[in-house]
Amino acid sequence: MLIRERLETFSFTAGEQKVVDYLLVEGDNITDKSTSQIAQSTFSSKSTLVRIAQKLNYSGWSEFKADYLREIDYLDKFVAKVDANRPFTKADSLMSIAAKIAALEEEAIADSLNLLSHNQLRQALTLLTNAKTIHLFAVSNNLLLAQEFAHNMARIKKEVRIHALQSELIFRAGLAEADSCAIIISYSGETEVLKDVSHLLKQKQIPIILLTSLGENSLSRTADCLLHLSTQEKLYSKIASFATDYSITYILDVLYSCVFAQDYTENFELKQTLAAQVEKHRSSDSAILREE
Repeated sequence: MLIRERLETFSFTAGEQKVVDYLLVEGDNITDKSTSQIAQSTFSSKSTLVRIAQKLNYSGWSEFKADYLREIDYLDKFVAKVDANRPFTKADSLMSIAAKIAALEEEAIADSLNLLSHNQLRQALTLLTNAKTIHLFAVSNNLLLAQEFAHNMARIKKEVRIHALQSELIFRAGLAEADSCAIIISYSGETEVLKDVSHLLKQKQIPIILLTSLGENSLSRTADCLLHLSTQEKLYSKIASFATDYSITYILDVLYSCVFAQDYTENFELKQTLAAQVEKHRSSDSAILREE
């Protein structure tokens, strides 16, 4: 759930509600305002601001304010050219549909890039690099999207175990080794079995990289590293999860590429040498495809 939605729906005291109403109205106008200035404007106290942040599961006001302003910036900047839920209509021609799906893919990837930060990416890379084994937990079609990531990682000698049987997910989490890390993919962040998995991983002190929508959810509270997905789709009232799928695939491609780049020369030579042996019978008359 987005911070704005939580501010609008959470049950605050009368005194806290005055501050909340102020935040909702002022939006990014609070950027340069101190806690003292906000407290004075709302006839409250600095401790009231801290209590609001803590009720929304933040450690303090500064952390809450940074996330709130980031959310506002995201929602203000992203103006979709294509409706992620209904990117085309029954009146569209075949080529119009093709063009709109292409535009939606471009928007989802650009949106995902905008949501990435260097620090988050560096943190994820450190966890993946240090892990002997990477456990990947997801459900439904997200598992299919993860297959290519596991395939690519295996070719640079990085083991990714995709746990596909939903009835076995918790058991597999319980078997995760101390020198491993986990990737959990969940757009809503509220999938019950993945919540159970994350709690067990947390108990075992297995670091978690979470790919999820913008805003707080149950899974985001247990994750060690958050990578946000393009957040434009409804949960189910849509033609397909195009934007989310593009976003997941893009972020997994980025993670693989960053791991690859850690030992770029070695990994490239490894892939080139093995591919030349495995695919030596493949050929093409095309100058573009032909290996020299």
